[in-house]
Amino acid sequence: MRNNDEIITVITNLMDKQNLSTSELARRTNMAKSTVSRYLNKSREFPLNRADDFANVLKVTPEYLLGLEEKQTKNSFETIAAHLDGDLTEEEWQEILDYAEFIKSKRKK
Repeated sequence: MRNNDEIITVITNLMDKQNLSTSELARRTNMAKSTVSRYLNKSREFPLNRADDFANVLKVTPEYLLGLEEKQTKNSFETIAAHLDGDLTEEEWQEILDYAEFIKSKRKK
């Protein structure tokens, strides 16, 4: 598991890559900007119980953020689903799931 300095380094690197400001990270994690700033300045320990919130905003898994796994990105299906959430009807979602099953069935042959 990463230590506090390493977690903050990962967060700041991801923020840079995504051009994400401290203010925006705070807004998306529903935290005060001053609190997030203290984490990033390492004047306060990163709260492990908020790893999910930060990971979701930064588009990585909490396990990656904490150093429990090497994989950086979320499952691509989760990412796609998150982007489409609310844009598709139940019928359209069912079509997508049916098509995915069709693709999987071709692989088994």
